[in-house]
Amino acid sequence: KPHPNFHLFATQNPSGVYGGRKPLSRAFRNRFVEIHMGDIPSDELVTILEKRSGCPPSHAKVLVKIMTSLRQRRSKSGVFLGKDGLITPRDLLRWAERRAGSKTELAEEGFMLLGERLRGVSERELVRTEIEKE
Repeated sequence: KPHPNFHLFATQNPSGVYGGRKPLSRAFRNRFVEIHMGDIPSDELVTILEKRSGCPPSHAKVLVKIMTSLRQRRSKSGVFLGKDGLITPRDLLRWAERRAGSKTELAEEGFMLLGERLRGVSERELVRTEIEKE
């Protein structure tokens, strides 16, 4: 018999948004209370980057602005899968943890992190363009 204070928390990426994800059966889903979470608001994401990564506020704001812009570009083109096709919150944290000293270093680190993993030249240029705007 489980301890009276036992709680199980489980997370899952939504099916259909991420490759290889299949919907869970209704019987399995009925064993849990489902809570759907939206995106982290931009101002909270800035605070997270500052506190977790020690990222300067000016850099944190630029990173979040680039992420927002890339997501908007993705949704307009419909080319990339999911809103996180080019950048995820995890990417943002990795980028902030690189501790760039200047905006030029910030741009270089961002492109190395995001652009170099993309196969398509057009996708890479899209990322480069959005980073260079800032």
